Amino acid sequence: MLSARRISRIKILRRAFASEGGQDPQKSIYDPQVAQDYVLDNIKKFDWGSYVVSKHFPGKIRPDFCTINWLNIELNRIINATRETSLALGKLDFWQNSIDQIYEDRPIKEPVSICLHKACKTNPIPKGLLTNLVNAKKAELNTQEVMDMLQFETLAEKNKMTLILLYLDLLRIDYAKTPELITAASHLGKCLGILDYIRIIPFNLRKYKLFLPVDVLARHNVSVRNLWNRVEGTPKEELYDVILEVAAHARMHYLKSKEYLKFFPPQAFRAFLHGVEAEYYLELLEQNNFNVFSQNLQANSYLILPTRLFRAARNNRYFLNE
Repeated sequence: MLSARRISRIKILRRAFASEGGQDPQKSIYDPQVAQDYVLDNIKKFDWGSYVVSKHFPGKIRPDFCTINWLNIELNRIINATRETSLALGKLDFWQNSIDQIYEDRPIKEPVSICLHKACKTNPIPKGLLTNLVNAKKAELNTQEVMDMLQFETLAEKNKMTLILLYLDLLRIDYAKTPELITAASHLGKCLGILDYIRIIPFNLRKYKLFLPVDVLARHNVSVRNLWNRVEGTPKEELYDVILEVAAHARMHYLKSKEYLKFFPPQAFRAFLHGVEAEYYLELLEQNNFNVFSQNLQANSYLILPTRLFRAARNNRYFLNE
C-alpha cells in the first residue's frame, strides 16, 4: 500500500510533468485551446503535407487551416475504415448535423466541432462548402465503381476543389471576381484527388478492391482477380501501366492549373500550395516506375517537401518546375 504522503507526491509530479508538456491537467479536451492543440498535433502526425503547407499561411488563420484539413481526414477515415455503407452514411450524417449546429452557434462537444465553430466565427467560411465536403464523401461511398476517366475526375474534383476554395475563403480572397481561380482550383482539385486514389491503392487491395476507371482497367486487362503473379507473389506489370495512364491525367490537370497563375491576385497562390506536394509525388511515381508499393512512396519526406515548399512560396508559386 502506498502512503498518503507518497500518493500526494506522485500527484504533484504528474502535474509538474503535465505542466512541462504544455498541458493543464485541469483542462478538458472540450476547452477550445486543448481542442486546438489536439487538432494541430494530429495534423502533424497524420497529414505531414498539410502541416508543412500550414506554415506558409498567416499565423492567425493557421489553426483554422489545420482544422479544415483534420475534418477532411475524419471524413476520409469513415470511407476507408467503415465496411457497412449504412453505418458510414450514419457517421457522415453526424458530421453534417455537427456543421448544422455550428452555424446555429451550438457546436457539439467534440474537439473538431469546437475548433470548426471557432474557425467559422472568425472567418467567412460558407456553410455550403463544408456541406460539400460531406456530400463528396457520400457520393464516393455510393459509387461502387467508376466507368471512365471523366467520372473518375469528377469524383476526385469534388473534395479537393472544395478544400482549395475554403483556403481562399480563409485568405479573404473573393474567387467569384476571378474566374481563373475557380478554373485553376478545378484542375488542381482533379490532380490532387486522382493522386489520393493512387496513394490508397495498396490499402484498397487489402479489401479486395481496386477503385480505378473500369475502361482503363479493361484496356490493360487488369482486375482484382487476375492482378497477382501467383508464382512470385507480386502484382503484374499491367497494374503499373494502369497507374501510369491515370497519373498522366493527374499531371495533365496539374499542368493546366499552372497556366492560370498569372491571373491570381496577391497571396492566392497559398491556397494552391498542395500542388508542390503533388508535383513531388508525380516525380516519385515516375522514378519508381509507378510502383505504388515502393517504400520510397510510403515514407514521408521530412526535409525535401518543406524545402520545395519554401522555394515555391518564396517565388509566389505553387510549383517548382516551369
